[in-house]
Amino acid sequence: MRWLYPDPHDHEENAARHAVESRIERWWSAFAEHAAEIHDSINDDSEFDVSVFMRGSLEQIDQRLGWELATSDDGDLLVITPEHRLQLRPLVDAIITRAPHIAGWEFRHARPAEEPAEALATVEAETDNPLGHCEVSTAIDDMNRVTLKFYLPDAIDRELAAVQGTIAAEALLGEEEFARWIGRIEVVDREDGAGWAPLASLPGKVTDEIDRIDARLYDTPLVKNVDRLQWGLWRLSPPLKDEYPRQQDLIMGSSALESMSACAQLGQKFDSRRYSRVGETFCFLKFDGDGRKIAARMEERKHVEKAVNDALVAEGLGVVVGTGTGKKYSYLDLALTDVQKAIPVIIGQMRQAQVATRSWLLFHDAHLADEWVAIHEDTPPPPK
Repeated sequence: MRWLYPDPHDHEENAARHAVESRIERWWSAFAEHAAEIHDSINDDSEFDVSVFMRGSLEQIDQRLGWELATSDDGDLLVITPEHRLQLRPLVDAIITRAPHIAGWEFRHARPAEEPAEALATVEAETDNPLGHCEVSTAIDDMNRVTLKFYLPDAIDRELAAVQGTIAAEALLGEEEFARWIGRIEVVDREDGAGWAPLASLPGKVTDEIDRIDARLYDTPLVKNVDRLQWGLWRLSPPLKDEYPRQQDLIMGSSALESMSACAQLGQKFDSRRYSRVGETFCFLKFDGDGRKIAARMEERKHVEKAVNDALVAEGLGVVVGTGTGKKYSYLDLALTDVQKAIPVIIGQMRQAQVATRSWLLFHDAHLADEWVAIHEDTPPPPK
């Protein structure tokens, strides 16, 4: 279900979304009614069963949502989180933005970062084992993620140690930063890492790696750096299928951002922030080849590419940063500075080029995986 880019003509989806919105309003009404009891329960001053209440109310919105309550001298905190199902983030944001003002309460869509002592307690609580001696090493991988290596000499076994390291890292960085920046996590021997430092230094080390990533990125939008982009060619060998979600049928293409394209094509967890320090959103146009041969589809794609790119660049709204031809579909990767303003420009150019009915604007970001924009009024949902 789309929350950020809904289609006013999709009556079935709109009805479903309105039903969810009604459940959200009922949820907040119930929460406000019981806020005092929930506060007392957090502080062990009430027999009110928060878990039963949350299951009976929040889960009516979506059973996949997670939640967490906390309290401090600053007040009470309710986190409603999609956990690792990042495609639910727009739904969670829709819930949070509808929160009423309740004195002493704060509402967030991701667990905040914890202090080192709290993170250690979280690890022990979730694994029934203390973390023990721990050192960490960081590095940048080829998809602008931060790789973490842990040295845990006191661990019972490496499988448990890897789980403990993951929990500790997510707690120290906060749920959102962890999802955005962290790649592979390994438990290794000391000689297999470098720059070892105490666990408490992890947030600072990750920040240093992010600064190094940012140093590689343009400090202005890509649309202002068109003449500086360096393009390279690539080729893939996808299996033959009846249908292809996302970009799974890609055969060949070109890219001005090799790391970005590789991350998207390999289906890795994607976040636009890793490839733009100025707020660009990376998305892609996907249009059906209607059974035509590759040569004819490539000619169409070149025509569409020029039309869309020229229109976006003229308005300063974005630029084409990748092209692709698949077994069934054609593709254009875009870096947009303002998605909402770019959408009508893109739709206008695509319709003028008379692309197939089955044509869409889709998003690379993991948290936007369920969002899409139809190019035509009768465009069906994209394949999944």
